[in-house]
Amino acid sequence: MAEKLGIGIIGSGAIASGAHLPGYKAVSDRCRVLAVADVDADRAVKFAKDNNIPKAFSDYRQLLDLDEIDAVSVCTPPAVHAPATIDALNAGKHVMCEKPMAMNAAEAAAMVEAARENGKVLAIDFQTRFGREPQLLKQIVDDGELGEIYFARTVYNRRRGIPSWGVFHIREHSGGGALMDLGVHMLDLTLWLMGRPKPVSVLGATYTGFGKRDDVFNPWGKWKTDEFDVEDFALATVNLEGGATLVLETSWALNVEKSQQVVQLCGDRGGADLFPLRVYKDTGTALMDWTPNALTEGQPEHVESMGDFVGAILEDRSPLITGDHGLMVARIVDALYESAESGELVRLD
Repeated sequence: MAEKLGIGIIGSGAIASGAHLPGYKAVSDRCRVLAVADVDADRAVKFAKDNNIPKAFSDYRQLLDLDEIDAVSVCTPPAVHAPATIDALNAGKHVMCEKPMAMNAAEAAAMVEAARENGKVLAIDFQTRFGREPQLLKQIVDDGELGEIYFARTVYNRRRGIPSWGVFHIREHSGGGALMDLGVHMLDLTLWLMGRPKPVSVLGATYTGFGKRDDVFNPWGKWKTDEFDVEDFALATVNLEGGATLVLETSWALNVEKSQQVVQLCGDRGGADLFPLRVYKDTGTALMDWTPNALTEGQPEHVESMGDFVGAILEDRSPLITGDHGLMVARIVDALYESAESGELVRLD
């Protein structure tokens, strides 16, 4: 392997330019972006020119044919995540895949298997884990300060925030709506904080209260209501191995006072909230609340995520967020959608 990793980027939209590329530039002493591919050839050429990237292609397979490419970021719409990732792994490249990992758990499982068969790193960009507050809370949990966590509530509700660009609103391309866009982040983050207990069953519901209407205020502008065929609100109760329960709420639009992102953990020795971080303890004689006075400054979460991916390859270690982690989330998502359709509890094998 070269002294610096050669990186290719598949898909040159906003997530590539605003997250993955800056992340790789931040560790330019360890890698360099050598090529980009996008089905829109003009956009690929412009992306390459604007960012001083040597090569641009309209077919990602041409990028994968380059010997100098060691690893790729898959930044396409979700429908392409699995085929592009599997093709890249089979071509001998390591892969950082944008979330959601895949359209469904079957695709995610095939991605994990391709990584195993080829002996390559597969990382999923659930970058929220890299935040300073989540990292500190994980340390607190691992130190036993909360004891056994038996209940968690994870929420990412926007009062109004329906994407008015791209294909977020079309199931064929995205796999789902708010759940696939926002909920997957919260599921991954909360399961990680809890120690990744195995999901046992899911009871869920989905709603489309706003997406098909023309009389809805949206600060991000109008979207194509005639194409909208995904949920704008999803919720679930996830029963976990060992008896713990996780409750999820996630929305693009919901008639609540304000948008909210929060994780609540309740254990038998303490509890905690995230965003902002607070810890709640019982000393036996008093109730005590902890809040950090200050946290060390870190890089933006996406920068940390790309740096971890590059480091995992060069240091021959596992990344913080693996394909198996993404697969667990995908299995919960599949079960939630199945439960929402049937109205019944779905048990996971």
